[in-house]
Amino acid sequence: MPVLDFNHAAGRLPGPVACALGLILLLLLLVLVPLYQHLNQQNQVLQQQWLARQSASRSAPVVQLAPISPALQAELTQAQAQIATPWLPLLHDLERAQQAELYWMQLAPDAKRKLVRMTVLAHKRQQGWALVERLRQQASLAAVKLNSSESTEVNGERMTSLQLEAAWQF
Repeated sequence: MPVLDFNHAAGRLPGPVACALGLILLLLLLVLVPLYQHLNQQNQVLQQQWLARQSASRSAPVVQLAPISPALQAELTQAQAQIATPWLPLLHDLERAQQAELYWMQLAPDAKRKLVRMTVLAHKRQQGWALVERLRQQASLAAVKLNSSESTEVNGERMTSLQLEAAWQF
């Protein structure tokens, strides 16, 4: 009988790098499994607490409020009207009328009467009059008027203080 010769390569053991990598992965697995179990238990406890709070909030008694007096209702309506005032478009229109040489010192809006009072400092009186004209050109402002102007000295410079008033239309 002829001898059979198997032509196969001899097996090799893994090298030291592969063994070290395998050991590191095994140790990491042994550390992460208990950590995962601990986090899973904490998650279950938190979910139970959340469900308990949800059921408690659903079964909370409904509080009955006393009826609102007419005076309080009027105050609430007035406060809502002030909140609903479109301040941003008004301020945007005032900024469009602004000029580099003008200094706004005071801006006092009155939501009840829909008026805004302004105090402006200008180097020259003509700049203040030009501001009045620019404010009159704004679509949201009406009845722009110059209440008073006076010459003052600010930081050693001669300036004109202007008192303006305008009504807004919104």
